Amino acid sequence: MSKKDELEEKLLRFALPALYKRLVDIFSMLNLHPHDVQATVIKEESGFVVTLRFAADFSQSISTHINFEQANNPDEEVTLFFEEAAEKCKTRLISDYYKMIKL
Repeated sequence: MSKKDELEEKLLRFALPALYKRLVDIFSMLNLHPHDVQATVIKEESGFVVTLRFAADFSQSISTHINFEQANNPDEEVTLFFEEAAEKCKTRLISDYYKMIKL
């Protein structure tokens, strides 16, 4: 495997379906749609870097590193990361909405 392949950013939905399902479940609890966030993953030697981008133009981002076991069986740490990200996303979307209606 070349260095380029190792650093290739992939959509979480296709690269790690179990992790994506956990993301969707948590975001839906806050009435957020999966399309409100752009989730990507980069494979590294020790695991994956998961990056979530959100806001009207996906300008805000939050990232974390997870190991291979967490990728297949999301644990409490992963759940907490997604919950924090969902709260930030919701807050930003509400803020963007109020800015839009003031125009």
